[in-house]
Amino acid sequence: MSDASVGRRALCTGLVLAVAALGGCALVQPGPRTLEISEARLADLVSRRFPLDHRYLEMVDVSLSRPRLRLLPQENRIQTELDYTMGTALPGTRSVRGVLGLSYGLRFDPADRSVRLSEVRVERFDVPGVPAGQAERMSRLGSAVAESVLQDAVIHRLRADELKVAEGWGYEPGAFRVVPGGLQLTMTPVRR
Repeated sequence: MSDASVGRRALCTGLVLAVAALGGCALVQPGPRTLEISEARLADLVSRRFPLDHRYLEMVDVSLSRPRLRLLPQENRIQTELDYTMGTALPGTRSVRGVLGLSYGLRFDPADRSVRLSEVRVERFDVPGVPAGQAERMSRLGSAVAESVLQDAVIHRLRADELKVAEGWGYEPGAFRVVPGGLQLTMTPVRR
């Protein structure tokens, strides 16, 4: 074999290896990316879902309004205080008004493209102007109703075109993390 033939073969082998290496780079999955959502934007998204009126067990009417948010980054949770009105659907009964405090996490539900409350816990349920024993019972009932009504409540729904753009770039929404000043949403690579 001549030196020129060996040189051509080496050059061709080098080019084939380089093309294979570049092709392999295209197969490497991109890493996760993070989107920032400010506390003000989050407060705006949450406030759009209120006032919230709900009838529980066809018996108890609950109205929630004026959400006030506070971030709890150390617990990866959000705390919200709401004004509530609660009363029975029976005529002639009196409604109770007070303040409800709860904390929760967030999760993305790909089935309906929604951002939902998760692991809702009532931290405070004030029942002003009611005798102590009755207030305690009402507080337990109110806490149970609030957790039931708010568990998995939708606070935002992504439009289909927003998800198409993310998918076009090879990503889908993943986990939320509460950080000082807002939220971080991890965008994870779509598995193909």
